[in-house]
Amino acid sequence: MPFTGDNPSTILALPLRPLDAIVSLGTSTTLLMSTPTYYPSTEYHLFNHPTTKGLYMSMLCYCNGALAREGVRDEINKSKGITDKSWAEFDKAVDSTQNAGRASPSDPAKIGIYFPLPENIPSANEGIWRYTYSATDGKIKETQEGWNLPRDDVRAIIESQALSMRMRSEALLSPDAHNGQKAQPRRLYFVGGGSKNTAIMSVMAKVLGGFEGVYKLDIGSNACALGAAYYAAWALERGGDEAFEDYVGEHWEEETHAVRIGDAYKKGVWEEYGSVMEGFRMVEEEIMTNSHA
Repeated sequence: MPFTGDNPSTILALPLRPLDAIVSLGTSTTLLMSTPTYYPSTEYHLFNHPTTKGLYMSMLCYCNGALAREGVRDEINKSKGITDKSWAEFDKAVDSTQNAGRASPSDPAKIGIYFPLPENIPSANEGIWRYTYSATDGKIKETQEGWNLPRDDVRAIIESQALSMRMRSEALLSPDAHNGQKAQPRRLYFVGGGSKNTAIMSVMAKVLGGFEGVYKLDIGSNACALGAAYYAAWALERGGDEAFEDYVGEHWEEETHAVRIGDAYKKGVWEEYGSVMEGFRMVEEEIMTNSHA
């Protein structure tokens, strides 16, 4: 068997089934998904699956992952006179703000884009942009009016990263493949250093959905090493044409290796973020246009 890379190894860290997704919350935030749908796009990478014929591995890899979240954390800590790297105030701000920063469903949604580094998804210069989006008239407005800063940045940065992943993975999530549900993963698994933060995972799960639940992998930041080990063991020990997923499944104890942290799909909430995503799409397009002007 040929050697493979870090992202293909990460997707092999568990017996991932079609329509399952892994969100790796590391220095760069990455969405990995196993899909039977071949739908190439400039929005993501699409490879042959590293082990399984007929499946493809899709990957979204963002430059601005943990660095951007940590920047917002530092700003809210600074506003509270805190000099360490604690996430306590960040988590409090998540818990005390509403979805999309709206006090009521009729309020404009707050959409923020945070790129301390130039980003490749989408192709844009570094910068911070804050918008409001009115679903009533379908208009966006670049403004800080109505924003409680830096408090509102906390939820906005998590939502914007998740909305970008959701928007770009929709084409690979066939609504016919899972009981009529529309364009959401079957299961959502979180790995990486950021998976230690329940507040970050809970907001991302609301945005992305996952109609069979959301899980945290016990191996955390070592998912890549675990997947590589499974790959090597399967290469040596598989019986005949035994599929990788079946081999790993025989050794997989979900109650030991993955902690179910709740229902990702919240009826009404996932649909609400679907509406916000239309505004997010327009915000991205405007930012990209200005970046390349």
